[in-house]
Amino acid sequence: MNTLTSSILLLSATCIQSFSPSANIVGNPRTKSTALDATVGLYFGTVGGNTKTVANHIKAAADADHDVTFCEIEDLSSTDAFTKHDALIIGAPTWNTGAEKQRTLTGWDQWLYDVLPSLASKMNGKKVAFFGVGDQGDYPFNYCDSVGELYSEFERVGCDVKYGRTSTEGYYHVGSKAQVDEEQPIFYGLCCDENQQPDQSEDRCKKWIAQLKSEEFFA
Repeated sequence: MNTLTSSILLLSATCIQSFSPSANIVGNPRTKSTALDATVGLYFGTVGGNTKTVANHIKAAADADHDVTFCEIEDLSSTDAFTKHDALIIGAPTWNTGAEKQRTLTGWDQWLYDVLPSLASKMNGKKVAFFGVGDQGDYPFNYCDSVGELYSEFERVGCDVKYGRTSTEGYYHVGSKAQVDEEQPIFYGLCCDENQQPDQSEDRCKKWIAQLKSEEFFA
């Protein structure tokens, strides 16, 4: 076998391995060329499963046009896998009701304060959008508070966090740290209620992804 033939065979084997389904492993996301150019990671924490339900709705809506890495924060094995994305969708529930920080009772509570600050140089300017899950019926004064905490900590390390803000119209909470302020009826991200309004979550996610596309979040 001559040198040219050997080189062609080696290149072919490399390409086949690169496109193998096994290459799409959490923590080592593949890059897929589509109509949208950014590599996107969807990372979330969940306790009772509601946040994962919403995360699945978001991924399903986004996957129509893009390959999205899907990972629970506790399963993230490499910070390099996290920081290599061009854009990040970050989500969490609110369980530690009324707390000033560590509001999620998920892996985010440790990650936001012990890991994220050390990644500031790699996170600066990175596009980030947020979503959260709460319960307006039982916790009307602290609806989706974790979204506000996520926003603050990612903004602190220099991320571009202007994406995916949504109206509070259609919600009946009394107070929320996810809300920009009391005068502006706007959330920092997408807020869903799987306890009181579960039938609205999927549609809200579809509309949110359409909004993110219009904001060139995936570009």
